[in-house]
Amino acid sequence: LASVALGNGMRVMAYDPFVQEALIDIPIHGHEGQVKVKLGTGALEDIFRQSDFISVHVPGGKLIGTAEIGLMKEGVMLVNASRGGVIDEQDLLDALNSGKVGMAALDVFMNEPQPSPALLKHPNVSLSPHIGASTKEAQERVGTELAQLIIHHWEH
Repeated sequence: LASVALGNGMRVMAYDPFVQEALIDIPIHGHEGQVKVKLGTGALEDIFRQSDFISVHVPGGKLIGTAEIGLMKEGVMLVNASRGGVIDEQDLLDALNSGKVGMAALDVFMNEPQPSPALLKHPNVSLSPHIGASTKEAQERVGTELAQLIIHHWEH
């Protein structure tokens, strides 16, 4: 994602609670771009305040609600490619309806497989199916696990 954003002329910031401040070089079609990774008090809040686009890629937990949205720029674009519930869906709907959040893109929902009808119908929400497990590696793991279950079943 950072490579695509840098390739489109965006400045990219990242936050990781487990990494000290660093600059990371990312190749972009033959030249280098840099992503600044920040850690420390206020670092995540700085990203919320300064960003026009925010894309969330975390393993879970509630990260964004009313307070965090309140720090963001008017018309911010939010992407949740993490887990359902990382962005509070009711708070997101309220922010979409007020214009605080200009657009949201989601491929995960709190109540999968039955997401909120209000989110499904909102004109400023782009939805895609949750395909996080559709990588080659994930499919190989599922195939291996299924084969082991079949073998175990027939051995006993």
